[in-house]
Amino acid sequence: MNISSLFSIFRGRERRSERVESTEANVYIDDIAHPVADWSESGFRITNYEGSPEKGERFSFRFELPLTSEDIFEFEAWAEVVDNSNRGLAVHYLHLDEAVATRIHEVLRVLSILDPTVPSGAITYD
Repeated sequence: MNISSLFSIFRGRERRSERVESTEANVYIDDIAHPVADWSESGFRITNYEGSPEKGERFSFRFELPLTSEDIFEFEAWAEVVDNSNRGLAVHYLHLDEAVATRIHEVLRVLSILDPTVPSGAITYD
């Protein structure tokens, strides 16, 4: 096993849920849109941007995902940076209220049913 694989194992242990790729979602930080690379029930990843926060920093954001031409799934929360590298800016959510956490779970579940490109096992139903 090479060192990169070893670090991937440790990194995966910290993650609470698998991330699914996104093509439509945006995260707004200081009212500036950043395309979401992937997201999950516990966080999201975007590509780095100028002035992006360092590991451990916290910030507020607004998440938006168009579900239909008339319906947008959105929520606001705080996040903490867990990785800021050439792979992008990865964060986990802080203090989601139960209603928002449930809605995120439901949206991901529906997306996995409707989109066959969502990897099997990417979303847990516990």
